[in-house]
Amino acid sequence: MVYVDIGADEDPDRQRSLQANLRFADNLGAHVVKLKAKKVSEAMAEFVREKHITQVIFGHSAPGGWRRYLFLSAVHRFLRDAPPVDVHIVKQQTT
Repeated sequence: MVYVDIGADEDPDRQRSLQANLRFADNLGAHVVKLKAKKVSEAMAEFVREKHITQVIFGHSAPGGWRRYLFLSAVHRFLRDAPPVDVHIVKQQTT
């Protein structure tokens, strides 16, 4: 699991959610990599290139509005910057 810190998650509720997700991944045995960068797409593309990764899964929990636009824009920029790689997008269903 890769988390790219762009310095935008200062909200306490978002920090709690992030920490819970990171703990969950760690408890499942995932290797959690934290990167610090200005742009998610560039950091992910560089990481994929360096580690010779062939599959990328993006998780998405913001179902609509401007957050969806930002998410899709980041994925599009990643596809533009990354080497050939299979991309999967999963989203959290809201009930």
